[in-house]
Amino acid sequence: RALYLSRVENECAMTKYWNVNRETALRRLLLGLWAAAAIGCTRAPVTQRYQLNVIPDPLMTSIGESAYRDMLSSERVKRDSVDAQTLRKVGRSISRVARKPNYRWRYALIDDPDTINAWCLPGGKIAFYTGILPVLRNEAGMGFVMGHEVGHAMAHHSAERLTQQATVLGGLTALYLYMDKHSEMPKRSRDVLLAALGLGLEVGVMLPFSRKHEKEADIIGMMYMARAGYPPDEGIKVWSRMRKEAGKSALPTFLSTHPSHNQRKENLREWLPSAKKRFARNQTKRNTLAPLWKTKD
Repeated sequence: RALYLSRVENECAMTKYWNVNRETALRRLLLGLWAAAAIGCTRAPVTQRYQLNVIPDPLMTSIGESAYRDMLSSERVKRDSVDAQTLRKVGRSISRVARKPNYRWRYALIDDPDTINAWCLPGGKIAFYTGILPVLRNEAGMGFVMGHEVGHAMAHHSAERLTQQATVLGGLTALYLYMDKHSEMPKRSRDVLLAALGLGLEVGVMLPFSRKHEKEADIIGMMYMARAGYPPDEGIKVWSRMRKEAGKSALPTFLSTHPSHNQRKENLREWLPSAKKRFARNQTKRNTLAPLWKTKD
């Protein structure tokens, strides 16, 4: 009851604050966004792209660890199989060249032959589904996708995404406050307009930004796999096989958070000469192209 009363008092105080000090609140909100942009600029690894990220890494790592436990608790995880051992071996090879020892890297193989996917949570918590193994075909193919997922973690894409969403939400809130004071537009019309703007931002900003992350993770992943001794050409071949699996079921690129498979291959080809130079200095004597998993017919 005390907690409820405290929450009510806080909500009343906030409502009174917005009603009495809207212009001051708006200025502070915009100033806060400007300050966050000023102090939160970093660079992504490999591509050196400037990023806006104001979410602390320890916070994201903690969230990633908690989410990882929750997500795996409802899955069938293969722990001692040969495939799981291969996954951990490749994961260690890629994360070693990423040079982030304070991350507690984890690699889980989920027993789901119908799901062609892999993902990474903040702090280096990675999972592959068994359904993706035939597409990877060999250890080098796994090295590319592992590099892609490690790239997401190293570039802090989740934190950058959250920062962007918070910025967009702040901008829409500021616009609503301004219209509420300076516009005679009916409230229903304002709500419709803001909903349309939100949809436009989702299609025009948020989704392309995700495609930028995917493109960047591909590039970082190819560089990491080359540094770990895997032939980078295999990354392009993985996307050729992935395209074959996708068939005609893929979403149109402009409404997808992922670039098209052909776009991904073109992006990788631009960076391939640089990746080959890294591979020449780090190639392993092992045959990492030997087939390990049969391709689905």
